[in-house]
Order: sequence, then C-alpha cells, then structure tokens
Amino acid sequence: MKNANGYGSITKLKGNRRKPYMVRITVGRDENGFPIRKVLGYYSSKANAVAALSDYNREPYDIASRKLTFSDIYNKWIETKEFDKLSKSAQKCYKAAYKKYEIIHNKVFATLKICDMQNCIDDNESGYTSNRDMKNLVSKLYQYSMVQEIVSQNKAKMLDVGSPAKTKGARIPYSDEEIDTLWKHTDDDIVKLILIYIYTGVRCNELLYLKKENLHLDEQYFEVVKSKTDSGIRIVPIADIIVPFFKYFCDKSQSQWVITAEYGGRLADSWYRKQQQSVLTSLSMKHTTHEARHTCITQMTIHNVNESVIKEIVGHKSAQSFTERVYTHIYLKTKIDAVNTIHT
Repeated sequence: MKNANGYGSITKLKGNRRKPYMVRITVGRDENGFPIRKVLGYYSSKANAVAALSDYNREPYDIASRKLTFSDIYNKWIETKEFDKLSKSAQKCYKAAYKKYEIIHNKVFATLKICDMQNCIDDNESGYTSNRDMKNLVSKLYQYSMVQEIVSQNKAKMLDVGSPAKTKGARIPYSDEEIDTLWKHTDDDIVKLILIYIYTGVRCNELLYLKKENLHLDEQYFEVVKSKTDSGIRIVPIADIIVPFFKYFCDKSQSQWVITAEYGGRLADSWYRKQQQSVLTSLSMKHTTHEARHTCITQMTIHNVNESVIKEIVGHKSAQSFTERVYTHIYLKTKIDAVNTIHT
C-alpha cells in the first residue's frame, strides 16, 4: 500500500549492500512547490526501514541532530550554564570520565547501545568512584539530549557500576584447573580467544581492533596502536603456546582484521562478551572479560616477573617514555619469557 503524501518513502537500492533500504522523508517544499526530501537512514531490512519511518512520523525530529556523535554532545553540554555552575572539582571529574569513553567518542550518540557504554565502564580500572562518575556523565548527556529532543530516554539508568565493596578486589583470576579445562576445549574459537586474552593481558578491544599489518608472528609480538590510555600504546609479546592461535585466526580471516566475524568484518566486542559468557557457563565457569587480563597479571606476579615488565606488557603506567615503549625491541625477549611463565 502506498504511503500518504508527506509520510516518506522506502526504496530498495540496487547492488549487494549491507543496508539496501533507504528511507527518505519530506521536510518541506521549494519555491516551485516540489517536495524537499532528505535521507533519514539506511537499513538492513525492510521491517527496520518501516519501523524507522513510523517512529519518525510518530515523533518527528531534526535529522542533523540525530547524527551528532558522543563527542559532539559532550562538547555542547560543557558549554551550558549547567556545566558552568559546577564546582571546578566536579568539572574535572566529568572531563576525566569523558576520556574513559574514548572508544565511542566518534559514535552517533542517538544510536548508542547500552553495551557500548557498559563495555567502557567494565574496562575501566580506576575503581567504583570512577565508574560512578562515568555513569553520571552519560546521564547528564542524555538529560541534555532529551531536552534538545535528540533522544527520548536516558539509557544511563541501565548502566551497572558495581558497588564500593566489590568493584575493586572482586576480580577473580582463572584458576590453574580452569585454564587446564580451557586447553581441553580449544576446538572452540571462543575458547581460543579466551586463552589469548589470558596469555596476553590485552583489553577486549585491543585484540578485536588488531590488524594483520600490526601482527608480527615471526618475532612473536603485535602492536597495540589504539588504546584507552597513552600507556596502552605498546608492543605485546606472544607466548609460544598461543602462536598457533594467531596463525589460525590470520589464515581464517579474509579482511584486514586478525579476528573477524562470520560476515568478514571486525568482531564486535558486545558479541564476543555474550559468546564468552555462554561458553564459560557451559564449562561451569563464571568470569568477566576483564578477568582474563587480571589472570595474566596474577600469573606473572606469581612467577616473580619484574613488576615494570608486567606494566610494560599490559599497558599500565610505567617509567618508560612513549618512544621507548613502542619502538625499542631490546626487551622483547624479556617480555616473551615473561608471558611464557603463565600457567607453567
């Protein structure tokens, strides 16, 4: 059935496209009376396109504002009277919280998913107070966006920041018995990834954003070129025992990424976290994604690896300069020896 005049239209574009359904709306008429149309968006299915057009007609909104990124919204909010009235210490806390969302700075704010923000909080290593500040910042951004009619709900209410009693110190490393169990199930790709996280200590997206050009299997290391902190930009050694896993994923991938989804694109962290929990549950284990990183640190500490070497490997703040950390290979063998101590 044809849509009413002014309602908008849905067109299926030719070619092999991931989102072939284009939705256009009428935003006015020119001086000759012809309709002025703008693209509302592109969608993977007709049902999604119909829903988007229906949502727009039920509650019309400014298309341009719906394209504002997380950073755009933040920069607009810090120019408001509300922010200006805050104490200097409160402003400092919000600015620090903003930096911890670096990985979603360029994502469109209106389309952010709860898991996008929750992943940032889960990866935060600064404790409960910092997690709380992160949630409060997002809540402020949503409140501002609701007033501007950019979004209709405050998703910050659904974010989990833990509690003062359990956020720090509650991370439980994988036991030797659990690691043994994982090694018995390496036919599963998710198990392979869990073991890679345990033996490298990288943050979730540091591995999922790894490109083939930054992987050097012959020398047993890879480069983290994008991280949530400056100290996170580093060279990560690859333990002897997991070299075959990297080779496996590289051979399997047909794209620039080392770890890929079934359709060939980069594997999403939200999908990985969900699959990890499913696999661990089937093996009668319960761990967060970050606890693999904690296991790496714990194992090296147990085997008396120098603390500065551990910091270099996992990307904690250290005495070395940025240049020394990234471009000096003098300590590579020391780092490989360090990760080779894990679960021995």
